[in-house]
Amino acid sequence: MEIDEIRRIIPHRPPLLLVDRVHELVPRRRLVGSLTVTGDRLLPAALLLESWGQAALVLIRHDRPMPDVLTDGVPVAGVFEQIRFGRPVRPGETVEHRVELIRLIADTAFVRGESVVGSEVVLRVGRLVGAMRPATSLRPTARVRATEPKEST
Repeated sequence: MEIDEIRRIIPHRPPLLLVDRVHELVPRRRLVGSLTVTGDRLLPAALLLESWGQAALVLIRHDRPMPDVLTDGVPVAGVFEQIRFGRPVRPGETVEHRVELIRLIADTAFVRGESVVGSEVVLRVGRLVGAMRPATSLRPTARVRATEPKEST
């Protein structure tokens, strides 16, 4: 699966689309995808985790594409557990994401996996719990605004 097909499945777009290819996809079971790091900087740990999460989202949503968050919903990562980072990923390296679906309940998914460069593990994810939410449910509500501190006169 190339980048154009990935873009039809998930809403991320460059420069924050962080999955270049999907090499293996076993529906509702597992995915192997990758990102080649370009430029002249190391891939920050936060973006490595985001890239792995996007690969997980391709696995979860490949049969139910959601390229538009306003109409299709917003993917929300609720919990990351047992995260372990290895060495940084360097420019020119390709990081391979391996994602396994543990369980899918309605719009909530439980996944785990790892990212490797060659044979070296650079990220382990014990568990990610993510869900889809309507874009409207993520907007601030009147109640939230009412609890914000008032300016003093």
